[in-house]
Amino acid sequence: NYLDSPVDSRSLYESALTHVRASRLTDAELIYTPSQIALAAFALVAPELANQWSNSKLRTDPSTPALSVDTLQYQIDLLKSLITSVGCPPDIEAVREVDRRLKLCKNPEKIVGSAAYLAKKAEEERKAEEKRNKKANEAAAKEKDPFDQESGKVTLGLVDYDDDDDE
Repeated sequence: NYLDSPVDSRSLYESALTHVRASRLTDAELIYTPSQIALAAFALVAPELANQWSNSKLRTDPSTPALSVDTLQYQIDLLKSLITSVGCPPDIEAVREVDRRLKLCKNPEKIVGSAAYLAKKAEEERKAEEKRNKKANEAAAKEKDPFDQESGKVTLGLVDYDDDDDE
């Protein structure tokens, strides 16, 4: 029996986990459900136990046709072959080459500290300063002295000071 001792079950778990990690390097997550991936990883480590488990789960429901057991086994076999054939880490040099190419595709204006980034920030600050100055000048132009001391005349508001018909 596979699960006679805790050491055996722990080593089975670690081995299955290795296969699950290998499946992350494939398209398995886009094609299969997490439970199918877990079952396939377990089937790679302990095929008889995984088959026994899947049969016990599918045979308990009398409405489940026997065909679904065969279909599941076929899907698990496909997934096992995908994990074992494609699920290996990529070559480090290939990863470095892709990384170099991706660096060329980056927008230098978004890389903090680059000359293009600093120039863009300076331009944004200049535009913001111009906007603040323009707003301050407009506010100053709108703000009038209510007594208009420079020209010597009184600005008329709501009261007509030149009203002579009250006499």
